[in-house]
Amino acid sequence: MMSGKKLRIWGTIGVALAVTVSAAAITATDAIKQRQQAMEGVRDGLMTLGAIAKKEQAFDAGVVKASAAKIADHLAEAAELFPAGSDKGEVQTWSKPEIWTDRENFDEIFKTTVQAAVDMQSVSEAEAFPPALGKLGSGCKSCHDLYRIPKQ
Repeated sequence: MMSGKKLRIWGTIGVALAVTVSAAAITATDAIKQRQQAMEGVRDGLMTLGAIAKKEQAFDAGVVKASAAKIADHLAEAAELFPAGSDKGEVQTWSKPEIWTDRENFDEIFKTTVQAAVDMQSVSEAEAFPPALGKLGSGCKSCHDLYRIPKQ
């Protein structure tokens, strides 16, 4: 009989294998649609944070934490949705080919931006909000400048 710890380890391995198999089976069009949907979730979270930054909405640490968590989750999801071959599909994509030719830098920018969103979740004072938002925004801008075709 397996111990609880071994059972959890094997359960985790099973989940990881299932995710890997499902990611491998995803079509280019599905990957494009899913990453666009994830990025819409990022946009929604940023809209809330932007309203706070513009003083259209009062600073609320709980709202900042929830929005930043949503952004971090959607960014982490999107980061996994750029498999090889998903530069083209049956739907329009704004992803530049450089994502796949400069993958190491792309992944590093994504990782840094996810971390900025995670860090922002601990912002509890209004004074700490602008620099945290600036760090997050800088990550988004870096990625978009290098790896996103501008929408017309």
